[in-house]
Amino acid sequence: MNPTPRFSVLMTVFNGGSLLASSIESILAQSFPDFEFVIVDDASTDGSVAVLESFASRDARIRLICNPVNSGQTACLNQGLAECRADWVARQDADDLSDPRRLEAQWQAIGHNPSLVLLGVNGWIIDTSGQGSGMIHAPLHDAGIRWSLPFRNPFIHTGVVFRRILADGSPVCYDPAFRICQDWELWFRLSKEGALANLPDRLISYRHSSTSLSNNFCGRTHEENRKIVNRIWSSHFPGQTLTAQESRLLENFRDGLDPAHWPAFQRFYAAAQRTWLSGAGRARDRQSEAVHMLQAAGALAGVSPLAAASALGQAATSHPAWTAKTFWQRACGQRLRC
Repeated sequence: MNPTPRFSVLMTVFNGGSLLASSIESILAQSFPDFEFVIVDDASTDGSVAVLESFASRDARIRLICNPVNSGQTACLNQGLAECRADWVARQDADDLSDPRRLEAQWQAIGHNPSLVLLGVNGWIIDTSGQGSGMIHAPLHDAGIRWSLPFRNPFIHTGVVFRRILADGSPVCYDPAFRICQDWELWFRLSKEGALANLPDRLISYRHSSTSLSNNFCGRTHEENRKIVNRIWSSHFPGQTLTAQESRLLENFRDGLDPAHWPAFQRFYAAAQRTWLSGAGRARDRQSEAVHMLQAAGALAGVSPLAAASALGQAATSHPAWTAKTFWQRACGQRLRC
């Protein structure tokens, strides 16, 4: 094994169950082989350790760390980061799948843009049986990602790669105060260090589960979301504080808009964008606008076809080519998915 691999793939595991093996296999099958695979098991009780030990005995790239006591995902992520040796860390969750081309595509993109500190991908949503159930749309370019930061998490955690060491020599770490939304908080801090991007290719399949941390601890998730959004808003718009109504609109947008809030959200979005674009050097990114409007259309579709059509029309107006391509991908999803 290369003592200084190009990537350190970082996975944390707690009771990975029947989905764990396929997730590990999706990394070991990468067309880009120059990586180490750091896996931290957080005191699993379901036989995951035996699965991990079996893989580690067959592939020297795997470095397995087994905790005797459960400490939570954020602590395990930081524990794993301390063990990583590569300049770039690639995340992988224990129930998700990476396309075999993922790391190769990300390495090529890094080579073309040395200013990058954080690079993600677009993705598919799958259920526990592996069947496609939707798509995750991410803004592609630095300007659009920065504009998106207070509205939604603009990166899929399981699909990112990021620099392990910052320009000042300090190591990257997750904030232990965040148990669920630690990734979103980290992306905001990394946005101050260099360029951000997402690849347009859908190179991960994200497993949607009703037992995820964010679903099981909705109150904690909302609390952490509000803290992150307030930090980002204060940075984006110095001297401006979100009102209670604006905070509710942003929360409603993340959770799934309802028709009653749609007109108010449109006005809030447009006013915030005018203020944002008035800043020196800030460029409009129509693809990120289309991402937001398509998200709104999806949330509204089941409750108000008229409001959904309005949001879809705004997406098509903002970026017709991207919107059309997205619909084509959805139609061909079963064939294109990882």
